[in-house]
Formats: sequence, C-alpha cells, structure tokens
Amino acid sequence: MLRLKLPPGLIGPILAAALLVGLPASPANGSIVQGLELHELVARADRIILGRVLFSESFQRADGQLGTWHRIEVERELRGDAPDETEVIVETVGGAIGDIAMQVAGEPSFEVGERVLVFIRDGGPYTAFRPVGMGQGVMRVRMEGGVDTVTQNRDGLMLIRRDAQGRFVRSPGALPQSERLDALLPKLRALVEQHAGGAHE
Repeated sequence: MLRLKLPPGLIGPILAAALLVGLPASPANGSIVQGLELHELVARADRIILGRVLFSESFQRADGQLGTWHRIEVERELRGDAPDETEVIVETVGGAIGDIAMQVAGEPSFEVGERVLVFIRDGGPYTAFRPVGMGQGVMRVRMEGGVDTVTQNRDGLMLIRRDAQGRFVRSPGALPQSERLDALLPKLRALVEQHAGGAHE
C-alpha cells in the first residue's frame, strides 16, 4: 500500500514548530493540517449534508493516482442550493483497485450504510464535491444510548493552529467531543444564517 507523506519542503518548518511547543513530530504517521473551528467549517463549505453512504467506488485519475467516489443519500441539507437533490457524490484521494491501493493520511473514509454529516466544497464543473479540511469535514453519526451522537473524523490528522503569540499549538478542532445530533443541528443552522450571502473564508 502506498502512503503519501508531506512534501519534504514542508516537513522541516512544521517539525521545527512542533518541537518548539512540544508537539509530537511524526508527519510520516499522519498529515499536519490547520485545525478548523466549527464556524470555519461552515464558512468554507458550499454544502452541508446529513445523509447515509450508499456505496463507494475507486477509480484511477488522469494523473495516475487513485480516487474514490462516495454516493451519499441526502437526508437533510443544512447548506446548499439544491433542496430537491436526493444524492450527492463526494470524492476522496486514495482507494483500491484490485491489488493496487493508495492511502493518504488524513483523507476520510466512508463505510457503506453509515450516517454522516459532511461539510463539502464544489470541485468545479464535472467534478465531485470534496470534504473541507480533509477528514475534518466528515462527522460520523452513531446511535449511543438511544441518542444520535456526532463525532468528528480525525483519523490520520494532527490539527494545529497559531496562538496569540504566533506559535503552533494543538487545535481541538471543530468538535472536541462527541455531541448530540439534536443539539448540534441548531448551532449549524445559526452559523449558516450568519454566513448566508457572505463570501467563503
């Protein structure tokens, strides 16, 4: 299996910053990316969809890399301009075709049948949507104790941000802890209303 790593030119500065603040420096085991807060995920998303994964299919892109399309049945659209659309296609980098597989640390994975809350951006004409912030833009919805609970996907990710002094520190991300779906949805609607009509960040 091929695992993609950060470009060499980027590893040095990030490692140095990580060491300065005592962060684990292991980019080979994951992708170091800017942690996005909830309002930033909303602002950068063209669409926010609550739905269920119907199937996933890997393919080979024109550049030779593998990608995977995930078809998601729309249960509820919290942001977007296609209220009558019943399905959406989300594309991730990496996949498997026969004996060939490619994995990109930090890219989200989907399981057929699972419910997800996705924050996605338009990839352009004839291109599928892409999750915002790699795996940060995918939240899994699971039943826990009879209640729908939402958990942000962080597999293969190290989230960092700059603090007030400009130093790199760990970021708690958009959803530091699992949260009830019925409590999260009103927050998202309020954020969507705040960003309505505004430009993406």
